Amino acid sequence: MRVSGAKSVSAEPPLQREASACLVCANIAVELYRDDNADRALTSSDLGSSRRTVSHGKILRCSACGFGFRAWRPSADELASLYRELDPLVYEKESTGRNRTARRHLKIVTNYVPRGRLLDVGCASGAFLSCAVEQGFEVIGVEPSRILCSKAQERLRGRGTILCCDLQNADLAEASMDALTLWDVLEHVPDPLAFLGRCAALVRPGGYVVANVPDLESWQARLLGGRWPLLLAEHLNYFSRKSLALAGEICQLHAVRFGRRPSSFSLEYILHRLRQHHLPGATVGHAMMRNRALGSVSIPAYLGESYVVWKRLADDRSAD
Repeated sequence: MRVSGAKSVSAEPPLQREASACLVCANIAVELYRDDNADRALTSSDLGSSRRTVSHGKILRCSACGFGFRAWRPSADELASLYRELDPLVYEKESTGRNRTARRHLKIVTNYVPRGRLLDVGCASGAFLSCAVEQGFEVIGVEPSRILCSKAQERLRGRGTILCCDLQNADLAEASMDALTLWDVLEHVPDPLAFLGRCAALVRPGGYVVANVPDLESWQARLLGGRWPLLLAEHLNYFSRKSLALAGEICQLHAVRFGRRPSSFSLEYILHRLRQHHLPGATVGHAMMRNRALGSVSIPAYLGESYVVWKRLADDRSAD
């Protein structure tokens, strides 16, 4: 994920305590979901595929809509500076799997929008945008990382527009998009409702917003508990399908489909992630696969995520 801003991180980055109410439904009845007693200021080493730490801190969960959120939350300016420093090395190393995942993403979108104007928020190095261009879409990507923006521009070769900024600072006309995608983005933003509201405003009435997020009600989350690989320091928000539907409703988006899709990664990377979360056997498995041909084989994995397809309502709020 990818957000940006103008200020740099100070020696002691500010943190905002936001544990008093649910950020989706404003319910004050929240419960402790997980706490690894590791709340602290985020650093750039906590972020992205190259992350060296996975301490998730204190996570609270709403008893009404099921939304989960990290209690200590960095400011938008702090996150902006951190994501500009993101190390893309491991992310780019997994390009084979990410290309396969991007093609799955495109199939989800084209079920509702076969062609048109498409905005991908947090477009990274442009794998999804490249697939969309080949399908005939007119594409725009928003990405604050200068390194990833450069890679996306090289990949598209002038076939689309890449804006090197955060969404809030992107110069985009309201109601100008047929589709807007948020692949693994909403879990990273300090104010998910405000962010989603901005996304909804950019889509024309009858257009679609598609998002993929960590799902607290997935069997992976329930089975693995504190070892769930999506419990990460950089994840500020965790969703249920109920909270996704409600967030959309608040932002004038009607949920028309929920689903799950696998992500493709190399076997070595999957074992590395599982090792970070101390799953039995992962350390030995990673050592066996590291820098070997079998370890580079890309395989699909269900990590415990859900995607949602929202339709932008017209002014009369008709869901069609």
